[in-house]
Amino acid sequence: MQDGGKGRRRPALTPEAILAAAIRIADEDGLEAVSIRRIASEIDARPMSLYDHFANKEALLAGMADEVVGEVLIDPPLPDGWREALAAISRQLYAMLVRHPWLVFVTSKHPRFGTNSEKQAAQFATAMSGLSLESAEMWVLVGTVNDYVLGHSLRAVTIPKPEALEDVISEPAIEAIPELQSLPGYLRTRASIERFEAGLDAVLDGIERQLPPTSS
Repeated sequence: MQDGGKGRRRPALTPEAILAAAIRIADEDGLEAVSIRRIASEIDARPMSLYDHFANKEALLAGMADEVVGEVLIDPPLPDGWREALAAISRQLYAMLVRHPWLVFVTSKHPRFGTNSEKQAAQFATAMSGLSLESAEMWVLVGTVNDYVLGHSLRAVTIPKPEALEDVISEPAIEAIPELQSLPGYLRTRASIERFEAGLDAVLDGIERQLPPTSS
């Protein structure tokens, strides 16, 4: 394909290249910066040529979402035991949501169940397959874990600056309230890996207590 008669051949345009550029823009500058013209400029393509691969902006956003969900998938086999498997998936999910904070907005405004989302659901089902649970019960528990991970990731990505993680609870407040004096430092911040792990353990403990004796 020639460019304006100048003899320069543009690189072949692929859906993968479009998605990679769109995701990079969203990660660096926010979802509002993602536009057909900006993506085309990034990958040296004509703006209208992107519509050969994505019919509209909504289709592009859905493709972006499904692409990053692929980062959650764990190479089989999953860890042995439902708890270890759920924890591994949860850590992958948390890391992905923090890397791509725009995803929550996309999935809430433009919900679609793509190929990688189907694979993620299948991994959750595999992780819980050894338990004596009805399907509805299993998905309630999986949803509970998902809700925790989502909530903590939102807390992490909405903190504007790293220094905001420090001194969220002031020393005078700790001195004035005896119950806070024994609070570990990592729990005084709004978000941290340690706090995420502690909360995840608490959620999994709660699930374990609800399981039938033969399942645990």
